[in-house]
Amino acid sequence: MHIFFFLLFVIPLATAQELSVSSGAVPVGDGYDYLVTNNEPVPVSVKLDLELKNLKADVNSKQIFIVPPFAQEYKILELRMVKRDSYGYNASASYALGDQRTPSYDQQFKYHLPYARNASWRVSQGYNGNSTHRGKFAIDFTMPVGTPVHAARGGTVIQVTQENSIGCAAPKCLEYANYIKIIHDDGSIAEYTHLQVNGAVVKKGDRVGIDQHIGYSGNTGWTTGPHLHFTVYVPRFGRSSVTVPVTFVVENSLLADALLENRRYRKP
Repeated sequence: MHIFFFLLFVIPLATAQELSVSSGAVPVGDGYDYLVTNNEPVPVSVKLDLELKNLKADVNSKQIFIVPPFAQEYKILELRMVKRDSYGYNASASYALGDQRTPSYDQQFKYHLPYARNASWRVSQGYNGNSTHRGKFAIDFTMPVGTPVHAARGGTVIQVTQENSIGCAAPKCLEYANYIKIIHDDGSIAEYTHLQVNGAVVKKGDRVGIDQHIGYSGNTGWTTGPHLHFTVYVPRFGRSSVTVPVTFVVENSLLADALLENRRYRKP
């Protein structure tokens, strides 16, 4: 008779987004198969921390496993009894969007301004701004509620929140922001925030192209007035995601590594 213990802790990536991913082991003969279900529209990286008792993994359990989009009960490793005796394990799992085996992003990509062609809007707060952008690479564009928002770069929509109608100039309203998140081919993620209620014209899983209309700006969440908050970040295991600077194409097809506060930028 084989005696086993099963103790599984699931540790999600430390970001505001909860990933629709689950994992666990199922008994198979003299051991287990470790299965992952990924309901996200993009690949997900999985990292395991295993303590094994009289079990051996068929592959290196310390590696980062990549699970395809929408995969159901995807087997990433097998745990099998070493000798005829009791066996079991303790396990924890953490997840991150994209392929985290070589976590990097394309620093040379030229982003487009996140609004319609020929439109011009003022930057009210730039990188490392004195208000809410301290230590962050984020940009606020002042624009009226209902202004069309366009993708600054192509990718896959991974999250849409658009049911909120509340906005105020206090941190308590942070949770009421509407936003769209798009993951790019290099694994970086763009976030378009403070959209109006029901202000998205895309949905999770949609593939969008650069300059595509994705929604409408608003004044939801923690905000002192109508604007679009734009940032690009790179997801990481076990800690907060890291915002990164990007280069924009601006007037006359010039490039800007950083947009200046209180200056208007026309999209060419």
